[in-house]
Amino acid sequence: MAEHTPDVTIGDPTVIVSHLDVKYAVYGGGRKGSPSAQSESRSLKDALGRREPRVREVHAVKDVSFVARHGESIGIIGRNGSGKSTLLRAVAGLIPPSAGRLWVSGEPSLLGVNAVLMSKLSGERNIYVGAQALGLTKEQIRERFDDIVEFSGIGDAVYLPMNTYSSGMGARLRFAISTAAAPDVLMIDEALATGDADFRAKSAERIARIREQAGTVFLVSHSNGNIRQICDRVLWMDQGRLIADGPTEEVLPLYEATLPKRSKKKAAPLAEPEVPGTRRFGGESRVDVATSLSRHTWEPGVEGAFVVSVHKVATARVVAPIAARLGWPLLWVRPGSVPSATRDELRRLEPRRVVVVGGDELVNPSTRERLEDLSDAPVESIGDEDPGVTSAALLRAFPPQDRSVVHVTLPHSGGRAPAISQMAAQTGRAVVVCEETHVPDELVAALTELAPGRLMLDGNEEDWSLDIVQRLESATGAEISFGPTGGPMALAADLSADASAGGRVLVSAHTTGVETLSAIVASAHSDSPLLLLRSDRVPAAVGRAIERLAPREIGLVGTTEGLSPALRAELGALVPSSTSEA
Repeated sequence: MAEHTPDVTIGDPTVIVSHLDVKYAVYGGGRKGSPSAQSESRSLKDALGRREPRVREVHAVKDVSFVARHGESIGIIGRNGSGKSTLLRAVAGLIPPSAGRLWVSGEPSLLGVNAVLMSKLSGERNIYVGAQALGLTKEQIRERFDDIVEFSGIGDAVYLPMNTYSSGMGARLRFAISTAAAPDVLMIDEALATGDADFRAKSAERIARIREQAGTVFLVSHSNGNIRQICDRVLWMDQGRLIADGPTEEVLPLYEATLPKRSKKKAAPLAEPEVPGTRRFGGESRVDVATSLSRHTWEPGVEGAFVVSVHKVATARVVAPIAARLGWPLLWVRPGSVPSATRDELRRLEPRRVVVVGGDELVNPSTRERLEDLSDAPVESIGDEDPGVTSAALLRAFPPQDRSVVHVTLPHSGGRAPAISQMAAQTGRAVVVCEETHVPDELVAALTELAPGRLMLDGNEEDWSLDIVQRLESATGAEISFGPTGGPMALAADLSADASAGGRVLVSAHTTGVETLSAIVASAHSDSPLLLLRSDRVPAAVGRAIERLAPREIGLVGTTEGLSPALRAELGALVPSSTSEA
């Protein structure tokens, strides 16, 4: 059985699998051949139904070993019958190992299994049952109830018995419940195939948010696009054995080379005709989106570039206002690899200085060595695994222009966090991140040296512990306030109030991290207002802002799954016809 260990610090192992074997028995299977041939040889015992069942042993997982760490996102790939799902269920504790051992830290959650819904109960009751099984209190469930219902898209059907739901409705509700909390280890078995394109895009966004909260995510999928978008690392299974384990960019191409030609064909992208007055900065992944935007914003020979990791977007939220102020692009890597799009962009930009932000958990030594090989400029490193310590180092190395206010956010701050980075970018302020339970001495010292007049803590007063607030207040002498108020889309729209009309406007989905932070930096460098919107429609506040700005062009920063072609058409209709025809 899986053994559960106490909570661990960031970067520590969450799953250790050592020489794991899983065998199980399959019952049944009669004599092969035509029905008539079988009937001729059947005995009276067979005819009376007392025939002994045949038993066949399946050796599904064979001598598999690996270690998964806090914050990793790991794809499990392989053909049907390769042992992917069995391995996942063994880690979840649903199938006992036949040999070997495995250890799991915290409570693993297999998507759709922990949220075991009862068909005779209403969706409402099932939300409470499933969410309590994930460890949420009733008060927490009440706070998240509306979000779960809205995300699942089942509407008022939540008050009907589950046995009245379609299979799609039930699957969407399971997904919404299972991701209402951020488990230590989340396992997803083809869950992103549930629902239409919009729901799959929302699912990917929610998984990205869970990753920001430092849980370990396992994803079994036959969609290589999903693997590339979500996973930093891949385990390749074949006939129960682990064939390869390494960075996505290295292992996935090896696996794809073994597939039949017809299986290697990429899924056709969403049809997207050109829409006058709009341009898409897109690609197959979030890194592709960021590099596409960079390619159209910066000329070669930039003064510097920041290298940040998709693994912890919270650290990048601290970097974005600094990059905006300096005019440096953001380049994105994974902890153990440099994506090809980033490699190409680093060579094109030819920066005279490269600053890698974060410790080995975010950018490991081999990735730093790869960056040094790619760049003629010196590669500097700043910060470590603790976002508060990294924030302190960045404050000292790149002090803000406006020292009157410093924005303080939590690592797992929600939808307003990108808008706060955008606000800081426009005002020349700093953003720092500290954990919920402690403020590192380095951050306290850096804030004391900066001597801001006010610390604005993201969210409401109840989001912060009294100890943290008191320590920040007593150490810095700064006034403590909470905010800003309002949703992220309204905040971004307000920031565009003083922008000149008739130029380019950038738009990004408010739930994305990599794309939005890249857009914040590009927006400042190109003097193009940035608006945040939903992935499926244009909210009223954003529509009014676009009408006021009367842009000559709207640039969509996102994939066709994240910002759909239909949304692009809706935005194109808001571009004044005189400018779109020009």
